Parts: sequence; C-alpha cells; structure tokens
Amino acid sequence: MNKIALNFEDGVTRFIDVRPDELVADAAYRLGLNIPMDCRDGACGTCKCQCESGDYALGDYIDDAMTEEEAAQGFVLTCQMKAKSDCVIRIPASSAVCKTKPATLAATMVEVRQLSPSTIGFSVKAEQGQSLSYLPGQYVNVSVPGTTQTRSYSFSSMVKDGVTEFLVRNILAD
Repeated sequence: MNKIALNFEDGVTRFIDVRPDELVADAAYRLGLNIPMDCRDGACGTCKCQCESGDYALGDYIDDAMTEEEAAQGFVLTCQMKAKSDCVIRIPASSAVCKTKPATLAATMVEVRQLSPSTIGFSVKAEQGQSLSYLPGQYVNVSVPGTTQTRSYSFSSMVKDGVTEFLVRNILAD
C-alpha cells in the first residue's frame, strides 16, 4: 500500500491508502472522496491534478486530456494514475465538494415555474445550518415528504444564498 496525501484547494488534506494496482481515483472513491472526474478513460481531463511528490505510472490518455508539457510538469490524470510510492497530489477543488458519502438534506421549495411548454424549473433552499455543495455532473435524489416518490435531478445552477435550481422536462407536454 502507498499513502497518498490529497491537498485540496481550501487547505484541507486527506490521506488515503492506495493498493499497488489501484487507480488513485478509485482508491479515493472507495474511501468516500470524489476527486472530480467524468470519463474515467483519460479522455476528458476533468480529473487532472498535480503530483507534487512521489513516483507513479500513468495509463493511456489523449492529448486533449493532458499535454506532454503538463505531464512533464507533474500533472496527472487520477483516473489513469497508479502510485508507485507515497505521493502528494494537489486537487483543484474544495474538500467539501469532493465528499461523496450520501447525505440527506432538508430543503424548502422556493419556486416552481413553467419556463416553456415542455420545461419546468424549480428552486429549493437548504434548511438553516445545512450547506449544499456539488461538482458539475452530480445529481440529487429529490423525495416528496409523505410519499415514497423519489426522482433524480441534475443541478442547473450554482448555489446562491443557499438556493439551487433544477430544470425538468415535462414529458406530458410532448
């Protein structure tokens, strides 16, 4: 096992143990941390971080995800990186956003509006003392109190003053 220090942009450091043939992104996820990633194939560059110290091997990736110059400067794609020693990796995201353990947050419906014949928008505000943070591409399971109905929705706005928005395609309008 190798120990990896994940240094987040907000100054928080988390340590994870990575198995010899395990990808760093997989080890982080296994331990409840979500390093930003999208494709998992070395094609998008979403998981690009900088390895500040340590030895590692990189799997296949394309130049659109990371250039040769970036690789020479110690940038890595965590979806393709296998640690060969203890490493220190600088993650360009906050620690709060990278936590992936499921959480339940209470929120209040702020607004529901018809945006077009086939699109509805709604806004929710997290209850006092709760904060909502997420990465692009993440979603939330919205459940209606007093029912068993739950639906997954992707965020359509950044959180502002505790409020976030969602867009819903009204398939009954089609």
